[in-house]
Amino acid sequence: MSGAIGTCGHPRPGRRLVDDLPRLPAKAIPRWNGTITLTWPENIAGAPSARVTRAGERITIETGSTSTEVELRQWPMPVVYGRQRGTRRRFICGHCGASRDVLHFIDGTWKCRGVNCGNLSHACRHRQRYCPAIARRARLRRKLIHTRPKSLQARMLRKMIAREERAILAHLERVNRDLAKRSERDARHDRSNSE
Repeated sequence: MSGAIGTCGHPRPGRRLVDDLPRLPAKAIPRWNGTITLTWPENIAGAPSARVTRAGERITIETGSTSTEVELRQWPMPVVYGRQRGTRRRFICGHCGASRDVLHFIDGTWKCRGVNCGNLSHACRHRQRYCPAIARRARLRRKLIHTRPKSLQARMLRKMIAREERAILAHLERVNRDLAKRSERDARHDRSNSE
């Protein structure tokens, strides 16, 4: 985002990220009927301890004075080489009804990270957002590593990488030009104020 250039600040300071909130993965719940107590590290703000009780296909999450019931859904994993690989368990979000592997403690309730529910996002989606060509070039370079050097796909990937590098250079030139204009405008403004 160009609004943060030169300010050293985050362009969207109100953005809530997945790693900033307590989370309850489906792997943490008891396999059979029973109760466990979960705690989170102190570096997560407002992380309470939670008591998770499983009763059949439902779990109850007790956090402080609130209690939330969440439905579980499970199904068998596919058979590989004649052996069953176990079962997969997922939560059914109580707010939007989506099937999720993880629930997050958002504003005093347990929700999923969906746009219409908890509206959380991963930090990696906001990295280098000011110039998406940097991330695209990195992805293409990782793909190039796994291809044969003289193959047609490698040649195509090298052309795509060159195109992204040109986009990065054009972006840097534009940013430098805008910063030069801004500094000239600020210098003129300072001169007019001093007179």
